[in-house]
Amino acid sequence: MKLKQRLYKMADNAPQNFRRVVVGMMIFFAGAILLMWADGATHLPPLRQELIALLALIVMGIGSLFALVGYLALSVFRIIKFLDDKDDNGVS
Repeated sequence: MKLKQRLYKMADNAPQNFRRVVVGMMIFFAGAILLMWADGATHLPPLRQELIALLALIVMGIGSLFALVGYLALSVFRIIKFLDDKDDNGVS
């Protein structure tokens, strides 16, 4: 499947894209909570605190990317599809 067709298919499924945004935000905030917990976990050795903080940052990055893909599919891909459909019909 071509990339353009895949993006059009993603743009047509708004409920799934909204779920992606919500799940991505939940993953991001779970990572943020883990990061705050690692900062206050004084009972852990410093190396373990840093490893937990690194894990939290990775989780936050994954959540951010997941939410970004959903958000782009909700907005930008739909605009691109609209503009491209307009050109395909001969209307400028």
